[in-house]
Amino acid sequence: TPSPQPTLSPSTSQLKPPSQTTPVPPRPSVPPQSSIEEPIQEPDVPVDPYPNRTDPGVLREQKGGIVLEPRVSDKIEGGRVKMSANTLQQLGLGQGMLIAWEDPLTRAMGSARIDVGQVGDSELVMSKDTKEDTNIHAEKIVVYSTEPPIEQASEIMLEVQATPNLRGYCRVSPRIQHTLSIQNEDILSFEDELTGAIGAGKVQILEDIPDNTIVIDNEILEASGIGSFEVKVSKNQRQIMPLQSISLGISPISGENMWEIISIARQRIDQLKSFISNYIIFKGIKLRFKELNIACSILNCVPDLTGDILAKVTENTTLNLSPTGLIPFNAILIIDISRSMMARDVYVTNIAPAIEGIKAAMESREIQEFLKKFKDGINIPRRISAAFAAVLFLSEKVGRGFGEKVSVIRFADEAQVLPFGDGFYMDSASGKKGILEEAARLIVDRIGNAYGQATNMGDAMVKAQQVLFEFQNMNPDQPTMIILLTDGVPTDPNDFLEAIKMFSENPNVVIYIVGLGNPDDEMMSKAAKLCGGEYFKPEDAGELLIWYSKRARDLTVKLKAHTK
Repeated sequence: TPSPQPTLSPSTSQLKPPSQTTPVPPRPSVPPQSSIEEPIQEPDVPVDPYPNRTDPGVLREQKGGIVLEPRVSDKIEGGRVKMSANTLQQLGLGQGMLIAWEDPLTRAMGSARIDVGQVGDSELVMSKDTKEDTNIHAEKIVVYSTEPPIEQASEIMLEVQATPNLRGYCRVSPRIQHTLSIQNEDILSFEDELTGAIGAGKVQILEDIPDNTIVIDNEILEASGIGSFEVKVSKNQRQIMPLQSISLGISPISGENMWEIISIARQRIDQLKSFISNYIIFKGIKLRFKELNIACSILNCVPDLTGDILAKVTENTTLNLSPTGLIPFNAILIIDISRSMMARDVYVTNIAPAIEGIKAAMESREIQEFLKKFKDGINIPRRISAAFAAVLFLSEKVGRGFGEKVSVIRFADEAQVLPFGDGFYMDSASGKKGILEEAARLIVDRIGNAYGQATNMGDAMVKAQQVLFEFQNMNPDQPTMIILLTDGVPTDPNDFLEAIKMFSENPNVVIYIVGLGNPDDEMMSKAAKLCGGEYFKPEDAGELLIWYSKRARDLTVKLKAHTK
């Protein structure tokens, strides 16, 4: 039997569990309040690196300029900038003038001289140094002019500054360039208002010339006669005439050897022509080419310089060089006596003065009979007219009295040097009585009354070389004129051209050629030009005699730079 369970009292069974207490968190400690208030922290704001910046449009209005983009190029030198012609025109400026700019960010300013170039109308091209030195940071800057406004004019008064060795040029500043609307190499005319003297020259634009000055070559000033302190300057509006030929009187700047200067000019013809072509040619101009010791004056021109005509020498201009003083020169007359020279086709006219002169100088019956052949209005044989021309040439030489020597060569089947007494030439200063008349009779007999078959011109030129050699042995510095008269074509052309080539290399020789009938004009013209002479075809006996008479007194060298 299970043991009985103890009985619990009611008070025991109804006991409550002990109550649980919730812990109170500790109160945070509050620091004591300070009596000074802390500043309120503001958010960070970036500092403006360009505190003085301005609006480009406003700056443009202030400066009266334009807005351009600066661009760096390593091809631009410092102190210069490049812009387009359109932009330059918009600013009213020109090549070489000053321009300024301002950066709207940094407000830094700069300036430089302008070059016109192939750049965009919105660009200003400069060197890296220029951009850095003028503190340009903005993508666009304001560009403006620092020059007074240009007032265009047709003429302007400028002070004269004379300068040597400008080779025919005058110089003005860029401002004057744009005032007169001129470019490099244009022609400026200048006038002395006190005397009326005028001059002209090609212009160079230089930035270092003062704006109130024109710098003029000394040679131009002296030639024009301008002596005033100021001149009236204008752009030349007249046509500059290209010269067909120009005759120059030549003399040495220092020294007295006249022919030496002519010889130097012949050998340096390209250099001489280049020097003269720098100058605008006007009436009375005189030039001094110091490098060659040559002083030259304008004797005449084709076309002429009547009035205030301005002209220029071109590559096609023939230069005729004549000594300004008398120069003794020897002569070799070469005369064709081939059968064709018997043709009776030389018309007699305008020869009365020559006839009377020879009659007065020579009384021999042979000469008097010879002169009767020349009657106005008839045709005479070519060989007769050639003989008369040779006689007249000798007469003129004797009249000069300079002791010049003349040798005569005739040629047909062969070439022969005519004998004068015991020698091969006539001495024009010989005191021997009747020397001229004796020479004239010889020419009439051996040329006027003789003929052959062939035209061995080359053989005649070889004989002329032998005579020239003897002349130069007697007087090395004295020049020799050779005159060839022919009516045909050389039957020995190679020998002829070879002789011409040798003569062309001798600066003391000038060759003239006279053509009657139908010679090879092209060959004869080329041969004469190569040797400083000319090829002449007379219309009648009068022209032939006048030409020979002038040649006896005048040694002129005709030169073309492009003939050699």
